[in-house]
Amino acid sequence: MICREQDEAFVMVKQHEHGKVAGELAKWFKEEHVPEEGRREEVLRAVSNHDRGWIDLDETPFWNDAEGAPYSFIDFPVVPKLTFYTRGLDEIEADTAYGALLCSLHFERLIETSGEACPELTAYQEAEAERRSRIHRELEQSRPIGEDELYYDARLLQFSDDLSLYMALNEPGSPKSEEHPWWTDGFSGSEDFSFTSGRKISAEWQDERTLLLDPFPFTKSFEIAYSQRRVLKSAVAEKGIASAYRETPEEVCRIVLKERPE
Repeated sequence: MICREQDEAFVMVKQHEHGKVAGELAKWFKEEHVPEEGRREEVLRAVSNHDRGWIDLDETPFWNDAEGAPYSFIDFPVVPKLTFYTRGLDEIEADTAYGALLCSLHFERLIETSGEACPELTAYQEAEAERRSRIHRELEQSRPIGEDELYYDARLLQFSDDLSLYMALNEPGSPKSEEHPWWTDGFSGSEDFSFTSGRKISAEWQDERTLLLDPFPFTKSFEIAYSQRRVLKSAVAEKGIASAYRETPEEVCRIVLKERPE
């Protein structure tokens, strides 16, 4: 679950909902200098489904007593999280082996930056290293993977994931000074796209409905819509997080992505 705290409520977005937003972002991403070996349809499915391992888990949120808030993907216990990572990757591989390779690399990067360590994590990393080696061997027999192709696709997944998270974790319309600290210096890795000329892509709210990006990474301005729930803290105190979440109706958040004017 992705959670953003307000004075009177928790705004909660399901991980797979966020993943579908990431897939929509990748769909409209500029295709300048894309490697010739591109597997576009597989990549888009992988980006859209990279967090599908959380689908069942997000049906019933859990309460974190230590934080006084619902567990989110940030603080969810590592051992069960790895179980759902593996489940999601297995499902992605059943659809696209290349997509599973891409998502496995993505999770490996997230784990390395988290600083977590435990025997179960080591076992997970070893199993995923074997998965990636196996997929490489299998694809070498039919359609070899180019290094430039994999690097580009990994950056696309990273950026689409980051921008989707940015929209969910930041209050729409909030000033730059209140931005989530992960992206105060722009989106890491986005400077590697050729059209940025070595600059990181950055985002800033124009108002509650409009997000401005520079350099602009898409082929056109467009609207993103996704579902969220605004769970009142009073309802959580009265009924518990599971019942409060279940009884809170979904609402649609709509955000227009535009190029920042000069």
